Amino acid sequence: MAVVIGTRDGFALVDGAGADDVALGRGLHPGPRVLRRFDVADHRRPAGRRRPVAVTTVPEVAACEVRPRRHPALRLLASALATAAVAVGLAALYLHASGGTGVPERVDTAHVQVGETLRDVARRAAPNSDPDAVVARIRELNGLTDTAVVPGQSLLVPDGNTAD
Repeated sequence: MAVVIGTRDGFALVDGAGADDVALGRGLHPGPRVLRRFDVADHRRPAGRRRPVAVTTVPEVAACEVRPRRHPALRLLASALATAAVAVGLAALYLHASGGTGVPERVDTAHVQVGETLRDVARRAAPNSDPDAVVARIRELNGLTDTAVVPGQSLLVPDGNTAD
């Protein structure tokens, strides 16, 4: 009979006549303790422990592709372009929602001041609208062929200063 004994330093196998003298599960504190008893003639492993499986073949290594790393400057450029596109989209959405891109429908009369151009009159008449679009609308309303105006001239202009 053989006995497996747990000690402070690990495990020990006691074989022979001294194995019967050790009590199972008992030992002197802090001495060794018997963990398992089994017959030496029995070549089986202790119950509950499985025999390790020997692998006879080496597993194949999986084929991996190494992806080329992109230059950090390209990543930065792509991020900057994406951010700019989002910013332009949000600005366009804001202008569309606020009505800042359209020319007001309401019409009022304005007088050209000394030193003013048609573009200055357009900015004064509809400050929240695109000046080029307002100039085109003023030319259409007044039948002007060019942008020349004289001080004191009376013009029909889109009224962007009052609420519709």
